[in-house]
Amino acid sequence: MIQSKLIKLTHFLLSILFFLDGHAQSEPTKVSVSLLYTAADVGIFMGIEKGYFKDQGISIDLNRMTSAADAIALLATDKLDVGSGSFTPGLLNALKRGVPIQIVTEKSNMAPPAGPGSGGILVRNELKANGTVKTIADLKGRKIAVNSLQSTSLNYVMRGLAKGGLTREDVVFVEMPFSQFIPALEKKAVDAVMVYNPLLQTIDEKMKLASNLPEADLDKTSKFDTTNLMFYSDKFSKSQTAKSFMIAHLKAQRDFLRMIQQGNTSEACRIVNKYVPAMPVDCGGMVFGSLNSNGEINIESLERYQKEWLQWGVVKDSVDIRKSINYDFIKNANSALGIYK
Repeated sequence: MIQSKLIKLTHFLLSILFFLDGHAQSEPTKVSVSLLYTAADVGIFMGIEKGYFKDQGISIDLNRMTSAADAIALLATDKLDVGSGSFTPGLLNALKRGVPIQIVTEKSNMAPPAGPGSGGILVRNELKANGTVKTIADLKGRKIAVNSLQSTSLNYVMRGLAKGGLTREDVVFVEMPFSQFIPALEKKAVDAVMVYNPLLQTIDEKMKLASNLPEADLDKTSKFDTTNLMFYSDKFSKSQTAKSFMIAHLKAQRDFLRMIQQGNTSEACRIVNKYVPAMPVDCGGMVFGSLNSNGEINIESLERYQKEWLQWGVVKDSVDIRKSINYDFIKNANSALGIYK
């Protein structure tokens, strides 16, 4: 009798242990991710909504930041797992100091099918209507809003200004978050903005606040250049979760790219609109940049940015960028998913 009760008790205790063990194993690993909340972040949004990160045992902790520069200190101290944004002078300086931040994949670029309307300098319609600003050259002495001078926004606007024979000293730069561009244009606090999708369409086509100067469009000044990268902290890069994260992200990014190629973006835009209200829920008027389906990194583009920053005195010393690129995660993801064609 006693033996029977002991057996039953043992079975009961074992069942509890199995339950707790299974429950512990099912708890997802939290990964902190910083985003700019632009169209380049669709891989994260789609991955969350489609359950791809969940399938990999990952829960995402989203953090909104103004530029990749904001994430550098957090990545360097392992307080952030995954950073996102454009290449920045601040990142170069951090790499020069030996900060172990790893560039792991390219999220978006200006390669075809990205075309006119993906990004560029928009000028207040009032100034264009009254003939004050007809060309890039007419921006001399004008205020131009950029989200950060410590980002590729400086490169893009400078390349556009060069089309009109202007230099950095010929204009007044005003740094502000993307979220402040519309109020600044409405109050006439700035004359032009350096802007990208989907905010570009909202300002230009929906609100009719400003319109582009075609010669400064990214399609002309920055074709094939990298526009958004992903970074891993040193600690996160050493975890198995880092590989799983990349698989989920690349799978989601391919889903969105496939929808664009097939002309079926309605579902994708509804998903992105949930996170980025500026993205039209029906994709009306949207022009998409090119998402990188296999995650390759255009090192030539990154080196071009660095060369320009050196010329403008934004950075003092050059860095061997290749030493900070870690291809292991994208190689593993492509191996798991196959090469996208």
